[in-house]
Amino acid sequence: MMTPDIPAAASSADAVPGDHGADLRLNGGTIARLDPGQVVADREGLTRDWSTLRIGSGGVWEMRLALRNDGAEPITVTRMDACALTLRGPAAGAAVHWRTSWYRSAWGDEFRPRHGTTRHDLFLDVRSGRSSHGAAPWLGIEREDDAAALIITPAWSGNWHITALSGGVVTAGISPWQLSVTLQPGERLTAPSVVVAAAADLDAAAVELQRAVRDHWLARSPFADTVPTEWNHWWPYEDVEVTEEVIARNAAVAAEVGLEVATVDAGWFGASDAGSDWQEQRGDWTDVNAERFPSGLTALGDAVRAEGVLPGIWIEAEAVGRSARLRREHPDLLALADESRAPDPSYRRMTVSLDPEDAGFLGYVCLGSPAGRAHVRAAVGDLVERLGARWIKLDFNIDPDAGCTRTDHGHGAGDGLFRHYEGLYRVLDEVRERYPEVFLEACSSGGLRIDLGLARHVHAFFLSDPDYTEHHLEVLHGASRLLPPLGILHWSQSQWRGDYPPQQREWASVGTAEFASMLRAAMLHRFGVSLRLTDLAPPLRGVLREHVRLFREEIAPLVRDGVLRPLSPSPERGGIGERAPAFQLSSDREDRHVVAAFVLSGGRPPARVRLSALHADARYQVTDLATGEVRPADGRELLDVGVALSTSGDPTSWLLAIAPAS
Repeated sequence: MMTPDIPAAASSADAVPGDHGADLRLNGGTIARLDPGQVVADREGLTRDWSTLRIGSGGVWEMRLALRNDGAEPITVTRMDACALTLRGPAAGAAVHWRTSWYRSAWGDEFRPRHGTTRHDLFLDVRSGRSSHGAAPWLGIEREDDAAALIITPAWSGNWHITALSGGVVTAGISPWQLSVTLQPGERLTAPSVVVAAAADLDAAAVELQRAVRDHWLARSPFADTVPTEWNHWWPYEDVEVTEEVIARNAAVAAEVGLEVATVDAGWFGASDAGSDWQEQRGDWTDVNAERFPSGLTALGDAVRAEGVLPGIWIEAEAVGRSARLRREHPDLLALADESRAPDPSYRRMTVSLDPEDAGFLGYVCLGSPAGRAHVRAAVGDLVERLGARWIKLDFNIDPDAGCTRTDHGHGAGDGLFRHYEGLYRVLDEVRERYPEVFLEACSSGGLRIDLGLARHVHAFFLSDPDYTEHHLEVLHGASRLLPPLGILHWSQSQWRGDYPPQQREWASVGTAEFASMLRAAMLHRFGVSLRLTDLAPPLRGVLREHVRLFREEIAPLVRDGVLRPLSPSPERGGIGERAPAFQLSSDREDRHVVAAFVLSGGRPPARVRLSALHADARYQVTDLATGEVRPADGRELLDVGVALSTSGDPTSWLLAIAPAS
């Protein structure tokens, strides 16, 4: 394995030119020069501490930047990039030409791949206030002339930027757009860090990053490490048809098919009115909709546990709806913006339940304020204790833009978003410390806040609201460049009561083979479903039961301890891209693997799929997890020629286990 030989740490204690950096070396050659990040301030007296910290033992480093005002006057900082690097050519004096890869990202269109070259300037940034609304916080670069690749990813949940200039200079960090942070004399702050992974190619760099995030970065707990499976009520029922009876009946079926958690999504809270809209009343988390849940949350939790599964619940703890009582009674908690400041037009603002008569209302609680943090911490804790929840789904359907401009929250007019995310991270750590048995899932209009900043404080990310198979496999292909399978959750194709066209399917006509393909697409990471379990036809219920068993016995251990490698280019929504995608989930503890392959619309079944990360001189046995058929194979054959796929019966998916022959 090729790994850089950068020094384990390089640091600087001042802000004058000539700060020490570090050479990033791969196979004895320098591929980039890492330098102290760029800082812009309005006066002298700022001391900068920059360092690189190796994450684990592979080719992954965190670029850190801390600032301290050692002067006698306040200093305002308007730029603080933790990462500044200069790309190198394959030899001294050689041209610096690298291929670039990145992802555009919007609702239902997350991780759309884009490609370019360092022959041209590239400016990536997000100004929506959510790390993955606009673009994913990720840039991959591969040298054209030989084997060298880097991944650069800002570890931040708000606005960020990556700038790659044609001369080979790359800077990355928190976005300077609308940013101004004033430090009083003696005050310190830590800028959002940037993570860099290096290897011979992007596939290998992504695996290095997965391992580092899994073992040394992602929030972990004994319960989360059991890789629990879940059912969630949302898409089949939304907040229209859900009741405590619906939850209890589906929980019973969930237990019968082997699922371990039943999660109540939005619709449980607010005014006691069957027609109440969850979006309007967000923030009133002490109110239970007694029309839908007359027995209350404690009784609901007891009922779910009585069926043999653990209860979970959704909350958008940061949000405030337009009609929320919280908005009227606690205006001190609200994030507000200067009404003259317009949102950046580069993205489609998605915040629901804003107030057209109050342009400054942002729709969320400012966690830069101590009172805001106390509100969110209490709201989550109250749900855990009333329901006995073991799973909390933390949603965020808000585009904060540049954030709160109030000056009575403990922050300034130009650093409200920065302080909000600092506060969010602090609250999540406090919740995990107080309730270590609770699983925290991060969701944000599906997948619009996926980043390594938040990954330090939650157990997994939900990838996207839509989950139809073609879309899911595209999103998974991209997410695997950033997150390990342990940090990923997505459902198999859900039954939607809404009218989103790509999700529509006549479920009465879904056969067992098609249903199995839907399930297998979501089984290479944390696994869940959002289906009308009580209405599922007996044959489909049997398929679900069998696949839950396969996940628990064959796949979950690899999700906990493994990495995910795409074995093909990415499929793309709309019938383009790779139409026969394949993935390999491999344990890092033992020589065991699971391979999943699919045929999407317009595709042709492949005769073979070439595998990766096997021992060429080893003998393996290949087990078809659908049929139980076992056959021997040589490692060299699986690597060079591939594993043969049965095409009898016109299959649309395959699920194979690869293990050393006994």
